[in-house]
Amino acid sequence: MKNKKVLDFGCGSGYGTHMLSENADSITGVDISSEAIDYAKKEFSSSNLRFKTISELKNEKFDVITSFQVIEHVPDDREYTANLKKMLNPGGVLIISTPDKKHRLFKYIQQPWNIFHLKEYNLESLQNMLLKHFKDVEVLKIGSESDLVLEEIKRTKKQRIIVLPSTLFFYPYSVRVSLLKLQKNIFDFIKKPKSGNPKNAVQSTAKNDFLSEYSYKDIIFKKEMQYSTDLLAICKNEE
Repeated sequence: MKNKKVLDFGCGSGYGTHMLSENADSITGVDISSEAIDYAKKEFSSSNLRFKTISELKNEKFDVITSFQVIEHVPDDREYTANLKKMLNPGGVLIISTPDKKHRLFKYIQQPWNIFHLKEYNLESLQNMLLKHFKDVEVLKIGSESDLVLEEIKRTKKQRIIVLPSTLFFYPYSVRVSLLKLQKNIFDFIKKPKSGNPKNAVQSTAKNDFLSEYSYKDIIFKKEMQYSTDLLAICKNEE
């Protein structure tokens, strides 16, 4: 991203945007949440870094647009993609990441169990949607050869079984969300920890020790991978 004008679309609290600013000529982080933008402005500052709400974004053009873990939240993915493309300079690049639903959801019969996700994708569905807007699309799988990914896959496979009754494909969005919230409240009540329970302290320590063994250097990007947690799409604007 050196010598590039960058837009981070859906920047949240700005942490990732600030990291990207270390290699970009200039970068703008935008988000729908004014509270998130206010926090980002307060916490992160740099001469080449700006934050603003999406509504404040005018008719600017960018060389690179990143949008990480956003597309699964939008009600119309085609409109979202088309709007991002309009903001790209000729030869510009759009980079999108999103969870890989392959191990998260049962095929055909299950909706997302994250209540904030409206739609999730596998490699083929994401690529097919993006090819409606871009001629040059490459989708990579994100994972790792470490045990960290296998633990995450194990967790999500267990999760999809537990929440299946609340996430069947024919439920309207409001019903799905209500059932998931109810199910969570029931599980939280059943599993409510007793104060001073040493077992919980041991589990918490073990989790922290496990995560401390890994870093971003363990993450790999490949076209083919048996176990992946996320997808990364790279789209080039040839117009």
